[in-house]
Amino acid sequence: MLDAPTQHQHQLWVLQRLHHICQAFRNATASEPCLEQYEQQVHVVMDENVTHAAIAWIEIIVQSLRTGNSFVPEEYMGKR
Repeated sequence: MLDAPTQHQHQLWVLQRLHHICQAFRNATASEPCLEQYEQQVHVVMDENVTHAAIAWIEIIVQSLRTGNSFVPEEYMGKR
């Protein structure tokens, strides 16, 4: 029997999913979307309200996309 995912594993999966959504959205647009557009896209794709915590993570992800830095969730998870 598989172990149930831990809270850490679940959070890591969510962050990877947020990154994937934001990256795909950015790649599909002709110009750089504003932060609110990223948040709206996450809302549409995940079909859930975007929480304050998710908004904070989206800001970090968008910053990494705009600067060209890699987003490695594990590097941030201990800092939050």
